[in-house]
Amino acid sequence: MKITYRWLNEFIDVSDLSAQEVADILTDVGIEVDSVRYAGENLEKVVTGKIIEISKHPNADRLKICQVDVGETVLQIVTGADNVFEGAVVPVALHGAKLPIGVRIKKSKLRGAVSNGMLCSEEELGLTESASGIMILPDDTPIGRDIKEVLNLDDWIIEYEITTNRPDALSVLGIARELRAVLGRQITLPETSYKEGDFEAQEEVSLKVLDGAACPRYEGFVVKGIENRESPLWLKVRLYLVGLRPINAVVDVTNYVMYELGQPLHAFDLRKLAGREVVVRRARKGEKIRTLDGVERELSEEDLVIADSERPVAIAGIIGGEESGTDFSTEELFLESAHFEPMTVRRTSKRLGISTDASYRFERGADIESCEFAGKRALHLIQKLTGGEVAKGKVSFYPKPYTPKVIVFNPERATKLLGVNIPSRKAYDILTGLGFTVKKEREYVVVKVPSWRKYDVGREIDLIEEVVRIFGMKNVVSSYPLMHSEVKKNFEPFRVERVKELLSDLGLTEAINYSFIGESLYSKFNLQTGSLVKIKNPLSEEWVYMRNFIFPSLVQNAVNNINRNEKDVFLFEAAKVFEPTEGELPKEILKLGIVMTGEVPEGLFSKREVDFYDLKGVIEEVLSFLRLKGEFEREEEKDYLHPGQSARVKVKGETVGFLGKLHPDVLERFDVKQDIYVAEVELGKLLEMAKEERIEFKQIPKFPPVMRDIAVIVDEDVPVAQIEGVIERAAKYLYKVELFDVYKGKGVPEGKKSVAFSLTFRAPDRTLSDEEVNRVLDAIIEELEKVGAKLRG
Repeated sequence: MKITYRWLNEFIDVSDLSAQEVADILTDVGIEVDSVRYAGENLEKVVTGKIIEISKHPNADRLKICQVDVGETVLQIVTGADNVFEGAVVPVALHGAKLPIGVRIKKSKLRGAVSNGMLCSEEELGLTESASGIMILPDDTPIGRDIKEVLNLDDWIIEYEITTNRPDALSVLGIARELRAVLGRQITLPETSYKEGDFEAQEEVSLKVLDGAACPRYEGFVVKGIENRESPLWLKVRLYLVGLRPINAVVDVTNYVMYELGQPLHAFDLRKLAGREVVVRRARKGEKIRTLDGVERELSEEDLVIADSERPVAIAGIIGGEESGTDFSTEELFLESAHFEPMTVRRTSKRLGISTDASYRFERGADIESCEFAGKRALHLIQKLTGGEVAKGKVSFYPKPYTPKVIVFNPERATKLLGVNIPSRKAYDILTGLGFTVKKEREYVVVKVPSWRKYDVGREIDLIEEVVRIFGMKNVVSSYPLMHSEVKKNFEPFRVERVKELLSDLGLTEAINYSFIGESLYSKFNLQTGSLVKIKNPLSEEWVYMRNFIFPSLVQNAVNNINRNEKDVFLFEAAKVFEPTEGELPKEILKLGIVMTGEVPEGLFSKREVDFYDLKGVIEEVLSFLRLKGEFEREEEKDYLHPGQSARVKVKGETVGFLGKLHPDVLERFDVKQDIYVAEVELGKLLEMAKEERIEFKQIPKFPPVMRDIAVIVDEDVPVAQIEGVIERAAKYLYKVELFDVYKGKGVPEGKKSVAFSLTFRAPDRTLSDEEVNRVLDAIIEELEKVGAKLRG
């Protein structure tokens, strides 16, 4: 948002402060100023000149030679502009001139003709980013004057940002209110008077509001007999400085008043409204409108439109229609000043992909009480610039006038919360300066909220925030709060961070995705969205639901990387997912998702494809870190996983997640040619289980271990975990068992696989002998044979 220092001075006297000092005050009270720029910056030696003669360039058909009177002399200047003419008053950059576009002007020759300067457009003067020709000044502009003086560029542009809860600051008046509260000065409101004709507005046009919830207020005014024209120079320049493009006097006034007072307006050519009727309604299915940007848009039944008796003529609160807009032939005018419900405007704006100055304000909450005042201000300017007669009265819809919120305010509570003693009188003055109505009762203070803060201020704490904001945070002395030992500490965030650090140490990268999901992504996994939590105002069609799984988002991340030739992808994400409940709010569940695909290092100079056991090892590391022991059972119910390479994860007999390779059908839907492995576990549940585990300390073993390897042949569908379990139950002195090979192929019968383990034996009180270890190995082999496993020769 941009305003100018001199414009602000018209509302509140800040002439004793520099533009930068004003910006510093605004930043201190929460209106963050991004920049303060001198409007005439880098503009030197540019004066007004009058073209007294134009001749054709002898060596170039597209160039013209102009004789330009710049006051004390006549200069010859060559130009290629098509809109110049004899008698035109234009900006002239003299020899040595400096322009905001970073150009120095020097005397030169163009195709053999001497050019002693340059005729300037609005773009070259730094007023706008593009222009179609030379800037033509009014005929009565004095010749030889500095262009900064003529265009009133001895001004400063203040550019600032607001938070979404402060739409009241999107105007010069809004900023003036902030300064009034800080400086204690009066605000001067702009002129709104105009002369009325001898005809009634209600006789010229009819109004029907069919959706009062979406449009709680609508004010319409009629003007006849106008002569629409280009805006005067002062208005054009002021619009340029705040980033707007002048169009015609009527449209420029509506934009000017919007920036001045914060109320969007729209002007219709009354003769173009069929039946001279204005209807505020929802769009009908299949209706279309060509908007002012020249785009034809199809409307939905959720969109609020302004229509005449035949068709939509504007999208309410967003943009007008091309067919009903004003132009230089407009003689009769219908001026709209309305209030539209923020969510209605926002949904339509997001769905159609249109963002305008009007929608930006309505989405955040415009001032419902400013409609009439802004309308009258625009009528004053329109009549001043284009003439015409304003109809008596107006057409109006305002069935439920604004009733201020009433909040009980206690200065003592403010002191207690803030830790700083702001005098009661000071607090009252601040609130009054901001426009709140403050009335002292016997034991408390009653505060009424002004209409321009209705969407922002609703509780006493909001009033306290307003007081300390204007009082100045720099005046609040920092102090340490009292420490209460009975407060229960929540260590879960720290434990989650430790898990993340572990996964990072294992070579995985953290991913952060939106908690939203779309039906198109879920369908690739054969997952249904019918039972998911649906978002009422989704950002797009791809983000309609709150996700209940993490892994689909991670798979999409992996596919995006693969499509960009980044084949090795190892990601994890710890986040909350959402399950619907019978209550109003969904259940939030903390989960951990992992995706692995590509190659992993096998040695110093070699790599191999990642496999199921790499992923299983990561899950085991996480469980081990949490002092939990997991069990893995064959998973056959999830059709998005490969039936032969998937498992459910169980801890203490309870299923806490799954892992496995994605089914080939899923990979085909993503058009991916390499295997992708995924896992998802309920991290919140694991953290709760980990709380029950006690830390035990054991003496470091004094005696050396004995290592043995064993390989057995088993049926191909026998889970490795089953063989591992048999070994653990049968082996005495077993300290650790590790899988190091699963092999199918030459030397192994069809339908069989070879599974090899490394076994570590250790006794706490002595060094084991080979005979003892051999006896244990014999016992293991005997138990393995009972389940069909045979020792590999």
